[in-house]
Amino acid sequence: MDDAASRLRDSLYTAVGFGVLGFQQAQLRRRDLQRDLAKLAAQVDETVDPLLDELVARLPEDLRPLATQARGAALGARRVRLGQSGS
Repeated sequence: MDDAASRLRDSLYTAVGFGVLGFQQAQLRRRDLQRDLAKLAAQVDETVDPLLDELVARLPEDLRPLATQARGAALGARRVRLGQSGS
């Protein structure tokens, strides 16, 4: 009976160990993905921002502040979503 209990306990410890390792690996992959998405967002900004600047410049004067405010809100929401600071 002791041998069976010992084997069961060892199996349980092994399973928990593999679970912890799996969780740590998932966290690492999440961080890598988050970093890659932040880089992609920066690349999109480099491409899209000049186009948006041109579009805003073509808007009537009374709509420009609204477009600027919308762009700021979108940028803030994306930073929150990607877990970035307010820089």
